[in-house]
Amino acid sequence: MTRGLFGPGTIVLGGGAVLLTVFLLIGFLLPTTWEAQAEATVPAPPAALLPFLDSPEGWQAWTPWPDSTSRSGPERGEGASISWSSRELGSGAFRIESSTPLAFSYTVSVEGAGGAVMETRGSVTLSPEGAGTRVVWRESGDLGRNPLMGYWALSMDRAQSTEMQKSLGRLTEVVGEAAEEGSPRLPDGAADVLDGSVRPDSARTR
Repeated sequence: MTRGLFGPGTIVLGGGAVLLTVFLLIGFLLPTTWEAQAEATVPAPPAALLPFLDSPEGWQAWTPWPDSTSRSGPERGEGASISWSSRELGSGAFRIESSTPLAFSYTVSVEGAGGAVMETRGSVTLSPEGAGTRVVWRESGDLGRNPLMGYWALSMDRAQSTEMQKSLGRLTEVVGEAAEEGSPRLPDGAADVLDGSVRPDSARTR
């Protein structure tokens, strides 16, 4: 009996290599950018949300962060930054780029595999609605030209929007807690804004 040129093992390995090559080629062609958005109405005026948006400490009260962080820049407003180095999350930094009583923007830079830096840009806008505030939170980013990241980008929009919506729910909770006297989660300067003893624009320079 004569053997074929290629045995079963060779055929299986060859087919696997072809499938892997096709998988990677498709990944290179997939879009690497993503956009996410979440909205919520918080039963509080914009001034009550300000302390949770114009400083890294405020963001830490309602969004997840690595356990160990390092602070830099001013206390509040543009340039206020926080960085971290985590075995699980890698190295990264969060920086507030602009801050006004009704709009905020920020960047998040994370060092990925091979030293590639992935940057996320985000913004939060506040719109008074009666006794409450409509919060619109947007994020966008580019995962870079990595074939595996292309597949990740396909689900990033929905996944990140879901996580952002959860965080806005937490923001609603902490704003309510901060309104209660002696709340341990109240960031520095929040009590002055909430009781009206300082204006929102002056709170950022304290």
